[in-house]
Amino acid sequence: MQFRKGRPKILRLISEEPKFNIFKPVGIPKNELESVVLTLEELESLRLVDYVGQSHEDAADSMGISRRVFWNILKSARKKVSDALINGKMIDIGGGYYQIRKCNEQECQGMPCRFGLSNCFKNKNKDNEL
Repeated sequence: MQFRKGRPKILRLISEEPKFNIFKPVGIPKNELESVVLTLEELESLRLVDYVGQSHEDAADSMGISRRVFWNILKSARKKVSDALINGKMIDIGGGYYQIRKCNEQECQGMPCRFGLSNCFKNKNKDNEL
């Protein structure tokens, strides 16, 4: 049995499981493609910084990790996505060391959801009002 050196790894907080778990070039069967595995925390780091537009500091806070760890996750994610796009590889999304973040009324405090969650308390209430 191998023991991990250093501090224990903490769960990374993500907003939700992705709707899709595979992206691939059109017209080529899956079994003929090389693939890269993008973990859910890597996908979350891309979502927070590149899609939602959070700073690295805010994104790290949203995921419950240090800026250094966040940067390493984001760097890995960008390298994998670049490799897949440039070399025509399939992106297989799954795995990782994560926990789904739950938003509640106290976290939101009447402000737009800072995590950009679709399962946010306020977003659910807005849907019910319409």
